[in-house]
Amino acid sequence: MIKEDAPIRTQRYSGFATDSTRWDDFRHRDDDIFICTPCKCGTTWTQALCALLIFKNPEHQKKPAMISPWIDAQLMPLESMNAMLASQNHRRFMKTHTPIDGINYYPASTYIAVYRDPRDVYFSLRNHIQNMNMDVQSEWLEEDVSESFRKWSVAPHVAGASELFTLSEMVYHYKSFLNFKHLPNIHFFHFSELKRDLLGQMQRLAGVLNIEIDADLLEQLVIAAGFESMKDKASQYVPASGMQVWKSETKFFNRGDAYHWSELKQKDLEIYDKAISQLIGRKDIEWLEHGPTITI
Repeated sequence: MIKEDAPIRTQRYSGFATDSTRWDDFRHRDDDIFICTPCKCGTTWTQALCALLIFKNPEHQKKPAMISPWIDAQLMPLESMNAMLASQNHRRFMKTHTPIDGINYYPASTYIAVYRDPRDVYFSLRNHIQNMNMDVQSEWLEEDVSESFRKWSVAPHVAGASELFTLSEMVYHYKSFLNFKHLPNIHFFHFSELKRDLLGQMQRLAGVLNIEIDADLLEQLVIAAGFESMKDKASQYVPASGMQVWKSETKFFNRGDAYHWSELKQKDLEIYDKAISQLIGRKDIEWLEHGPTITI
């Protein structure tokens, strides 16, 4: 298959909270960092890592999720978001959950694409939605975990739809970036590798961002970026801190490890295996599920 030279924005994405037309008025800087993830794949964690590396201070006191806006989300008026970004004199880093065919691409900027085992994403999504002080409509979310997991697994991809939080939506996001893995400014990270080797992955991220960090400071930043440290400082790191979005800000950081799927039946996992196999090839399934033991 012939690779396209660069991503082209061809699809509008919209959902209950987002509209990708907000990219129309975005004014970029060459050194911008875009954190590009499906929901619950390590977005908030990656924002925290970028903040620690940019400010080079484990006690920087800034709220990464507040200064690093979700570009597509209508939670902040567009004019306010653009004004905030224009006023920032540090290196900017922003997040998006939109596939690459719905966002702007700038050859001089850096794109950090982060993924996670889809089965863990399902359980993390359940916790995330149930922890919100608002009614989030998800056709697959039911009290019965087994039935809900099956619906989440087989829900079809809907072109241009956002916030469906389904397996097919997640895989489409991954495939959209995978098409451009050959580009030097698109970098893939995996949640499991961040868990297994946070020091090594922060070193790698610093290299990707061309940020020099001495070894002693990096060790301090790694401690600050640990799951328990972030959970202890939930009010600093949680998105929409203090805005009554969450029933518990601490529970936003519910688990940093893999789920064990004890509530699922063997048949549920078989349905999942069949569904994901129809969406993507075996090598990429192994990478999504297990991380960089498989090279993409």
